[in-house]
Amino acid sequence: MRRSLLATVLGAGAAAVVLPDRLGLDRRFPFTPLGALRPHGTAAAALAAGLLAVARPTRPAALAVGAVASTGVAGLVGRVVPRCRPAGTADLTVLAANVWDGKADAGALAALIAREQPDLVSLPESGREYRDKLMPLLDGLGYRSWVSTEPGKPDGWSVTLLVADRMGDVEVGSGPELRRQHLWARGGLLGARRFHAVHPQAPMRRWQTRVWSRDMDSLARWCAALPAPIVAGDFNATLDHAPLRSALTGVRDAAEGTGRGLTGTWPTGLPRWAGIRIDHVLVPRGARTTRYEVVDLPGSDHRAVLVALQLPGAA
Repeated sequence: MRRSLLATVLGAGAAAVVLPDRLGLDRRFPFTPLGALRPHGTAAAALAAGLLAVARPTRPAALAVGAVASTGVAGLVGRVVPRCRPAGTADLTVLAANVWDGKADAGALAALIAREQPDLVSLPESGREYRDKLMPLLDGLGYRSWVSTEPGKPDGWSVTLLVADRMGDVEVGSGPELRRQHLWARGGLLGARRFHAVHPQAPMRRWQTRVWSRDMDSLARWCAALPAPIVAGDFNATLDHAPLRSALTGVRDAAEGTGRGLTGTWPTGLPRWAGIRIDHVLVPRGARTTRYEVVDLPGSDHRAVLVALQLPGAA
């Protein structure tokens, strides 16, 4: 009886940590931030199962915890096994880079943009002050810029959007759907398709988790639009969060199939294999990823994400 009770308690505890989305808990604090740690929780559960299996009295608990770890592994393995090699000629390049409250090295970011020449750049935590440092360094490269907030607003509340001149005559706007105001662009080479530069709320407290959940619902509505949009930025969510996965209706994560689905983009103080991937570029389901890179950005606590793609219908 005691062995069964122990197995039930430890198995349920492991499931709450490793699989909060499967239990419908990941819209609730503290399970929302735990959802981002599925790879870490899975490894911890596997280790715990191994230790519990040593002694006969705790072997039933080892089976329960091991089953949870196996389920966690099954949900992760597809992200590290490449199914296709990114290749081909891109017709659009997107860069997403959280500049950490305007602390990222503007010179390093300008050099990255000059080298890669992305068509669309989403810069969460970049307000007018950071934009005004960056744009002179891009002089002559052919970029226009917009900031989501009014003058005087801190960088951490803002998002900056850069658009290459080759994108043509684009319309840019914003809206109140997210707590941290976002930017969208359409027209020019985008046509009717929208590009969203976003930074949803981080779910680190109970009230923040409620806001995060509403932000995820807004993302889901945008991603269901036709034609399917491109969405880039710091999502403060991983694919282990059910609300983000459910938003992937007409879109997919650009990392899908590349084998880099667990490469950590935050925090930069941890190795890439130990971090979490909360920075994303979502692309239309019919788009083809021709390049996916996670790039170090000096001065920021996030790594940047660079994606090249062929849009649906491109040869």
